[in-house]
Amino acid sequence: MAKKRRSTQKSKKKKRNNSKHIVRNTITVIVIIVIIVVLLLYLRNNTSPLPLRSNNTPAYTSSAVEEHIADLDMARTPQGRRSQIIEHKGYTVSYNSQWRLPNWVAYELTAEETRGDAERSNRFLVDPKVEGVCPRHNDYTRSGYDRGHMAPAADMTWDKQAMRESFYMSNICPQVHGLNAGAWKQLENKIRIWARRDSAIIVVSGPIVKKSHPTIGRNRVAVPDYFYKIVASPYVNQPRGIAFIFKNEVAKEPLYTYTVTIDSVEALTGIDFLYNLPDSLENYIEQNIDLQSWQL
Repeated sequence: MAKKRRSTQKSKKKKRNNSKHIVRNTITVIVIIVIIVVLLLYLRNNTSPLPLRSNNTPAYTSSAVEEHIADLDMARTPQGRRSQIIEHKGYTVSYNSQWRLPNWVAYELTAEETRGDAERSNRFLVDPKVEGVCPRHNDYTRSGYDRGHMAPAADMTWDKQAMRESFYMSNICPQVHGLNAGAWKQLENKIRIWARRDSAIIVVSGPIVKKSHPTIGRNRVAVPDYFYKIVASPYVNQPRGIAFIFKNEVAKEPLYTYTVTIDSVEALTGIDFLYNLPDSLENYIEQNIDLQSWQL
């Protein structure tokens, strides 16, 4: 009988131990599941789908820019350079009366604006807001240069007035045809794709003019040696920026071969872009390029 009781007690003890193991294992599984769920939620909310260029760069999210920031489509022209700020419906221009060219032309392009149906104007006009001499379309006639848009007409199809004003001569520079119809046009097409993808982007374009430069036409329009274009996407989950510099010559190479940081363009031109952004975000956008995020 004693032996039977001991056997029964061992059996009960074994059952209790098995029950404890089951409880422990169940708790462990639940804890692991909770940890995995929390981790997945964290990664979904805090990880950008776009890779950073360097592991040392900070990860900015859309919370860095909580709402639309006014006047991002502006830039600061360096002191001592002639500049008349003119606002048109589709873009803002800093006009240089010495060069008869823009220092820069800036605008915001939204996804909605890329879907307009305003017909191309093709009438190059004197800008009525220019103080002093404004070039005329015939300054370019038989010059060997295209009338190159800084803010392209194809970005102004959302409004008839914006389309017409894109043909103001304050928005035009002498461009070699092989650039205007080559990589420059290819980049303009890319920018519309980026605007549709990112909902809104900032674009700034302009010439780089040497101290000693040729001119064309009766109004002595300066011929740029280079052109730049910067693009910033500050409202996406991983804000980003990129810039391009093209020599004023035939350009048929892949777009990525012309890429530079926005900081590089600022150093070359003396122009301060994106100054209305928070400083840390401005520095990040201007110092980094992630070609993969721009699909280049």
